[in-house]
Amino acid sequence: MITKVKSTNNIQNFSGIKLGNKAQKALAKVSDFSSIQQRIAIGSSALIFQPIIDFNNKNVDKETRKVSALRSASKAVIGTLTGLLVRGVCMKAVEHSFAKKDSAQKIIRESGKIVLDEAKIYNTFKKGFESLGNIDPSELSKALKRVPSIIGTIIALGIMIITNFVLDAPLTNKTLELLEKTLEKHAKNKETGGSTNG
Repeated sequence: MITKVKSTNNIQNFSGIKLGNKAQKALAKVSDFSSIQQRIAIGSSALIFQPIIDFNNKNVDKETRKVSALRSASKAVIGTLTGLLVRGVCMKAVEHSFAKKDSAQKIIRESGKIVLDEAKIYNTFKKGFESLGNIDPSELSKALKRVPSIIGTIIALGIMIITNFVLDAPLTNKTLELLEKTLEKHAKNKETGGSTNG
């Protein structure tokens, strides 16, 4: 069993910056976001704000603004979906490699979730954990459980350098074409409806 001496410091330390309790709690919650949650937050922000910025760019004509906004929306959707897919696969693969197994070498699960072999994770990254000094056992356990997510994210970032060209770019173009055709069809139907009513 892994044990560490309990630390008396339970407060987030930000050298040179004074933060209130509410700010510290907010930062603590954000730091607990998983890689998947972070990608969703970034993708959602890009989908909401970037198309609006592009569409309101008065330095270009209306048609260019429309195409630019559609492209930004397409990139945000495709980038988020591929990012989530690659991250999810990599994190699951790492999770499986650090899974606790029974005597028959079958992965142990609790409530459908894989039970991690914390001792294996600790021993694999022993020097790194030892350099952290004295940590509360519960905090150490949390840190150990986050390792598959961190390692999976690092691997995913490397893979996404390739998928950005192989998947994201062509899928973004296809999505943009589909959106443009849909909007053109909608505009034509509107014009036809307007002329018929007139």
